[in-house]
Amino acid sequence: MLISTFNEIEIKAIACAVPEQEITAESIYHEHGQEFTEKIKKTIAVNTIRKSIKKQTASDLGYVAAKKIIDAMNIDPNAIGLLIFVTQSPDYLVPATSCILHKRLDLSLDCATVDVNNGCAGYVYGMNIAFSMLNNLNCEYAMLIVGDTSSYKKKDKELLSKRVSVPFGDGTSATLLKKSNNAKPVEISLRTDGGGYHSLIKYSGGLRAKTYSSNEIKKGYRKNRYPLMNGVEVFNFSITRVPEQINQFIAYQKKHANDYDSIILHQPNLLMIKQIAKRIGANIDNVPISLYKYGNTSGASIPITLVDRYGGNDCGEINTLMCGFGIGLLWGTMSATIDTKNILPMLYSDDFYEDPGLDNYSYD
Repeated sequence: MLISTFNEIEIKAIACAVPEQEITAESIYHEHGQEFTEKIKKTIAVNTIRKSIKKQTASDLGYVAAKKIIDAMNIDPNAIGLLIFVTQSPDYLVPATSCILHKRLDLSLDCATVDVNNGCAGYVYGMNIAFSMLNNLNCEYAMLIVGDTSSYKKKDKELLSKRVSVPFGDGTSATLLKKSNNAKPVEISLRTDGGGYHSLIKYSGGLRAKTYSSNEIKKGYRKNRYPLMNGVEVFNFSITRVPEQINQFIAYQKKHANDYDSIILHQPNLLMIKQIAKRIGANIDNVPISLYKYGNTSGASIPITLVDRYGGNDCGEINTLMCGFGIGLLWGTMSATIDTKNILPMLYSDDFYEDPGLDNYSYD
């Protein structure tokens, strides 16, 4: 089992931003009929999601969350030497969206920026990358921004059926890391099964899709603009290999699941969460659920769940176990002590970036 251990870096602050627009699950499934809607509500357990307006992207929400941390914690932007943006919905194919966020946050030239293409395991993977890089940089702070705008932009019955009818909500998180001699250990374990990459895939937009013939495009819904999911494969992976790794991680730490104050799981649907909790022997009361209010928020689901449970409430330090899993297939588990007074309340915003380059930049 791959294990990373970090002893002198702490999670200094966490903030999350979601759109102001709230959509009910019933409205998403209306065209499928009442019977289908009721069935899905029992297994998926989503009541509402947050949906971005047309011009708003994941980086817009990430900017709001990161700026709130900088202001609330009174951080000098020049002290941030690393900015990482984990997303599957970048502003552009090129350049990296982290460069745009760097400009918007007015960070120093002595700041490394990185984009990471990752989905539901993105927070744990992003944390490992951020901790590792910060550990080897001569700067004090790193900012990790993770999130996607994955909600449906139009009604599409066929699309809903191919995505196993999971309401995807929009949201982005920002996490500030700081070097500290008083930091408590953070441990992270990562895994990959590339053989399952077809289980959850979006063909359109990539360069390989541009090489397909017209006949190849017609196969397997390849022309679809949204990701396609083999629900059975993803479900089986989630309730077998994910708890297997969590159990190995817990055993490595010589603990039991209920030794952690809070177990924060990715939020795909209620059935998966309950199955994983059962298979690791966790008390379900220690497994917070944000799915009801925000849907599946991809890589941001772990910090959104933390903010939903603890944001604005000073409950002291909590010993957390976090696990993200999904597209790739990728999964990862981490443990960290977090001071809840530094988990900020949920932010709601419809702000978006008016890119000045659209009107003012010439390529002549």
